[in-house]
Amino acid sequence: KQWYQRRVRVIGSPVSQTERKLLALPVRNGGLGIPVLTDLAVREHSTSLIATSSLVDAMREQCSAKRYEDEQVSENLKQILQQRVEDYNEQRKQIVASLDERTARLIEQASEKGGSSWLTCLPLERYGFVLNKAEFRDCLRIRYGKELTGVPANCACGSQFNVTHALNCPKGGFVSIRHNEVRDFLANMISQVQSDVEVEPHLQPLEGEQMRLRSAITGDQARPDIRARGFYRAGQQAYFDIKVVNPNSESYVKTATKKVYENAEKQKIRSYNERIINVERGSFVPLIFSTSGGMGRQSETFVKLLCNKISYKSRQNYNDTVRYFRTKLSFLLRKLVLLCVRGTRAIKQTKTCEDTDFQYICFASKLNVNFS
Repeated sequence: KQWYQRRVRVIGSPVSQTERKLLALPVRNGGLGIPVLTDLAVREHSTSLIATSSLVDAMREQCSAKRYEDEQVSENLKQILQQRVEDYNEQRKQIVASLDERTARLIEQASEKGGSSWLTCLPLERYGFVLNKAEFRDCLRIRYGKELTGVPANCACGSQFNVTHALNCPKGGFVSIRHNEVRDFLANMISQVQSDVEVEPHLQPLEGEQMRLRSAITGDQARPDIRARGFYRAGQQAYFDIKVVNPNSESYVKTATKKVYENAEKQKIRSYNERIINVERGSFVPLIFSTSGGMGRQSETFVKLLCNKISYKSRQNYNDTVRYFRTKLSFLLRKLVLLCVRGTRAIKQTKTCEDTDFQYICFASKLNVNFS
């Protein structure tokens, strides 16, 4: 009961028995890692028996325990961890099967690699790994599909306001800001290993070249998001175009999340790939990220290569570099989602002091006359 009351204060809404089981799962499985202690006690007792079995045997045989520690303890722990992962995966499948389609889709997205990185680190402000209390609560409610409090009934554009609409509505410029922030973050990370990096480079104008695909961008306004010389091959220009998709948009709800990423990648390839290869003699890679923190297949490959280059140049551990990158990107996307949801779209125009004629107002209202 005490846990239930605390949980209500954190999220702000009641938690069902199914949701309670979900929250007991590890973060990578879509939960919060808050265990049900009565269920945990039985499992931990069995784990303790397995982990200490070699020591018990050593005591019975009256021999050195070191002989068992090196050979059996590590093997026992490996089996325990493997079995625990299998149990968590099975529990997740059972819980997701009992949820409605919308919530099950959200849990699937929260279980993607990088989708929960913001929940697995200490809140260190100097690294940007921090959310205030209201932001943290909003992120949890969005993660589990709960209704937000303190939001308007209607958007400034006139449509009904909800999280899905807020992430797609262009009014206020938040969708463009979201895209630009991710672009600048990636460009800054690439610049740590490549000296020639440019944001929104102009492509060479076409002079009679014909593109095979009608969807290819042929105008002079074609501008990929990032250009980096030598990223893939020495001397070759690598172009990247970024898209941050909302996989829970109405047009995507019937499509699997992975398929949404794949379709977005294909769309970018149709727009830029042919022109960049044939005219610029470069390479093109679409970078697709989602508002939930996931990313497309080609983005995964790009992140691995980028982190490998950074770790090699800085002489730091590759795994640490990947963890930092994913966590930094996860917090960035969380804050950009909150910007779309909580940002004010109705901008009130106010006059500045330059638009006001103080001398005329004083004359007209006789403020310069002494009535005493």
